[in-house]
Amino acid sequence: MWKRTTSRLILTAALLLALALPLATATAQPMMGGRRHSMTVIDSEYAFLVHMIPHHAEAIATASDLRDRTDRQEMRTFAESIIRSQTAELEQMSTWLTDWYPQQPHEVDYHRMMRNLDGLTGDALDRAFLEDMIPHHMEAVMMSQQLLARGLAEREEVAHLASSIRTTQRDEIHQMNRWLSEWFGGAQSMHWRDVTDMMWHRWANWLVPGLVLGLIGLLTLVVLVIWIVSATVSKSTAPRGDPSTVPPREVLDTRYARGEISREEYLAARKDLEI
Repeated sequence: MWKRTTSRLILTAALLLALALPLATATAQPMMGGRRHSMTVIDSEYAFLVHMIPHHAEAIATASDLRDRTDRQEMRTFAESIIRSQTAELEQMSTWLTDWYPQQPHEVDYHRMMRNLDGLTGDALDRAFLEDMIPHHMEAVMMSQQLLARGLAEREEVAHLASSIRTTQRDEIHQMNRWLSEWFGGAQSMHWRDVTDMMWHRWANWLVPGLVLGLIGLLTLVVLVIWIVSATVSKSTAPRGDPSTVPPREVLDTRYARGEISREEYLAARKDLEI
């Protein structure tokens, strides 16, 4: 019975893991505006710097493209503001990374978040920029929030920069969303649905893998405990051998050890068995 129970538990654990692991994998690449983008997890001051630098670089490059081709003065001024502020921040972070972490890699496998604006003009250009820059800003806000909320900044300068990024880019998100609403009507609801989806997947990406790993650990522990108990119980309750199948010499030795026969009887019986 114990063997059957253990087998069933192992099978159940395997089925649960088979269901849980794809779920964890699915949340690791949340959808964002129809494009997949993996969540950036910040677990140290170094991680914040090394991920925020290419993130800023993409924003600067895209804003530069917009500045040179947009027909709206508001967008041109806004792009120049992004270029100016984020260039200064990028240069500062690069200096810190070089000074404080000279032995660690200064590059990460960064995946572009924003679409290529080549070929777009007029309203199409401005709208594409706003629709992409809002979630791009949201990513920076969330990276900064991770650093601050988890107390990961080792230096006050980095904490101050993260707080500034969080505040500035959050305000810029509100401004860009107003422009989407004013200039393109129904774009606002579509955009915030995408941003909400992105935020949900990012929080799920923290939570679900942790739950899956916890489930794996718990199932492993349960199966191990049941296996140990099963082995112990099976050993302790194993039926003793049928006397009729026990070798005669072993029976003789046992009887002599128990004092059931005398030495003379024991030796005589051994002699008979050896004939």
